[in-house]
Amino acid sequence: MTNDFNDRSRSVDAEDEINLKRVIFILLQKWCWLLIITFLGAGGAYLYGKFTPKTYKIDSSIIVPEDRNALNLGSLFENEMPGGGKITINNEVELLKSYTLNHRVVDNLNWRTAWYEKDFLIWKGLYTREPFQVQENSNGLNAEGIFLYITLLDDKQYQVEADGTGMINNREVDISFLGKATLGQPFKHDYFNFTLHAKDELDVLPDKEFRFVFQNTNKQTFNYLKQIQVTQADKQGEVIRLILEGSEPLRNIHYLNELIRVYLDLKLGQQTQTQKRSLAFIDKQLSGISDSLQVAGTTFTEFRSQNQIIDLSAQGTMVMEQLGEIERQKSQQQIQLEYFRNLLTYLEKDENINQMSTPSVVGIEDPSLNALVLKLGDLYSRREILSFSAYESNPTLVLLNKEIRQVNEQLRENLLNLIDNAQISITSLETRQNRINNELNNLPGQEQQMINIQRKYQLTSEIYTFLLQKRAEIEIALASAVVDIQIIDPARMERIIPTGRSILILLLFGAFLGFILPVVVILLSDQLNSKIHLQEDVEKLTPLTIIGNVLHSREKSELVVIEHPTAPISESYRTIRTNLQYKFKEPGEKVIGIHSISPGEGKTFTSTNLASILAMNEKKTLLIGADMRKPRLHQIFSLDNQHGLSNYLVGQGTIKDIVKESLIDNLFIVPSGPIPPNPAELLERGRLKELIDWAKGEFDYIIFDNAPVSMVTDGLITSQQSDLNLFVLRYGVSDKDQLKFINEMTQKGTMPNAALVINDIKLSGYGYSYSYKYAYGKGYYAE
Repeated sequence: MTNDFNDRSRSVDAEDEINLKRVIFILLQKWCWLLIITFLGAGGAYLYGKFTPKTYKIDSSIIVPEDRNALNLGSLFENEMPGGGKITINNEVELLKSYTLNHRVVDNLNWRTAWYEKDFLIWKGLYTREPFQVQENSNGLNAEGIFLYITLLDDKQYQVEADGTGMINNREVDISFLGKATLGQPFKHDYFNFTLHAKDELDVLPDKEFRFVFQNTNKQTFNYLKQIQVTQADKQGEVIRLILEGSEPLRNIHYLNELIRVYLDLKLGQQTQTQKRSLAFIDKQLSGISDSLQVAGTTFTEFRSQNQIIDLSAQGTMVMEQLGEIERQKSQQQIQLEYFRNLLTYLEKDENINQMSTPSVVGIEDPSLNALVLKLGDLYSRREILSFSAYESNPTLVLLNKEIRQVNEQLRENLLNLIDNAQISITSLETRQNRINNELNNLPGQEQQMINIQRKYQLTSEIYTFLLQKRAEIEIALASAVVDIQIIDPARMERIIPTGRSILILLLFGAFLGFILPVVVILLSDQLNSKIHLQEDVEKLTPLTIIGNVLHSREKSELVVIEHPTAPISESYRTIRTNLQYKFKEPGEKVIGIHSISPGEGKTFTSTNLASILAMNEKKTLLIGADMRKPRLHQIFSLDNQHGLSNYLVGQGTIKDIVKESLIDNLFIVPSGPIPPNPAELLERGRLKELIDWAKGEFDYIIFDNAPVSMVTDGLITSQQSDLNLFVLRYGVSDKDQLKFINEMTQKGTMPNAALVINDIKLSGYGYSYSYKYAYGKGYYAE
């Protein structure tokens, strides 16, 4: 038998899969709560959708071509040299998401205040539809980040209220006040100083509530940085998509369009910054040379008029042309030398090379110098763009700084060589000038003066003409300068997309959430609940046979099979009576022990009704009250308990003295008798076996009503005299661990031929649930 029991136990332990039928049954038991909470979830979702501001998605897209030069400096050189690195899409995405660029956008839009109108439970934005105009008064600060609630009292006065935390000079302050003010008149408070003007075109009704807030530009910038999405539409493409989502679509449209405008202005400014600086340099030179040219021209004309000199001699003309050419070359060399020195000063101070004018402005056509200046300028521009969004420790920025230092060193060495060459050229030109000046001294005095004046005039005129030519070239370049970036789709109202969930989706989601949450709670509580609630709980934990299921009794009587023979619970005991014959293994077996693990499981209730139903079947039955610690049989059958089992076991009476006939035909009772100090020792005496042997010859069935086996050993002792031991388990009361205890006793042989009776099953439309409560339970024994 033990091996068979072990095999069945292993079979039970192997059942680990989820019992879908059990899950459905558990949920159907709580169908009412599930239905209520599902409706509540759907209702909550409906209210959420009804009273939550609707949100909209706004987008815009631009094309940023890659593989183009960052600066268009080559157009300024007659010999255009290849430029620096590429502008990558990733860099442009980071630039558009940079704090600096977005802060410029916020500054340009100047959204100092934001207005809202109360619509039942929600506040709706009033962008471009503000009911009042806020004028910030001079010599006053206004706290930022705290809502001011405005209610118009009449056509002149309004109520203003605030309660919360605001920011003054980057310091948090608690603000709480309620006051009145007049439209058009300054409102002054410790933390506010402004004037409210009503707009004529908006009809503001009295008692309508509005609110507004003074916004901080830094916080606005951070808020938009959190909201804006800047992504590359296609990893292989050149399209950048900008997306904003919010409850005020028009505000977001203006923001996106302004962001793109500021971005394009920045790119154009970076592209033309060198030309603009060159133009400023030329204008500065022209302003000085213009005066010099006018003075030289006047001096030349007056000298010819006063001395009546029309033309120079052939020798004088030749000398003047030679001197003029030398001075022109010398002047050009001096300008270039000054440019080289200034550029070297910039390099030594580690200043941005883009702040210098281009070499072509001063007539420098050195290809090597032009290439290095162009490359260094491009590197500085790339670093400026990257610095918008990258930290100093960024690997790309670190490599870029390293490359700038390398090009800087190459350019510095090149400039030192050019400075030396320019100085040598100037010295050579001065030597030639001195030689020709000696020839000039051999000419007449007036002709010498005429040559000097005319030479100065012509030199100034040539320089002036050269600068004007360069200025015209730069202006043409600036006029034709455009960025390669194209706007595909600007943000506009026709492209807004509602992003809020539809009412139907919200209802479905709310209903699903309202259903699934209680399901999880119910199933989780079932898993954590150690009580027996279903027959599957028993079948899964023990291989023992369930000989019968006793339905819940709605009657207060203990003898329900006698007083209500047609009740469903009476049929439960008839089923047990029928099944008993299949549990007795040998002819003549008739002793049944009724046990429970803990008090309150219906052991005595089962004993009395099982004995009664057997007696009703014309079976002579003896019910023995073996629970001598807390006897109850004599109370149920209204018998005297002065003489009972305990008296007999100590030798104070005979069997006939303790066997008492009940009011039920064929049912005889042995009450427990007075409570002895040592029930277990009494049961182990031989007189109990003598009683059982006598009873087997007189009765068809003998039933022991035993004490709970988990508390005392009385039931284990009587079980050895029993042919069949029935354990009573009560749904909702008995613990699952009790089945392990029963399995152990059965395996060890201390409880032979055991079976189960499931008590207190409440029959419903979907299955069993259990709620019967007995009058006794806790505190069964005082020991």
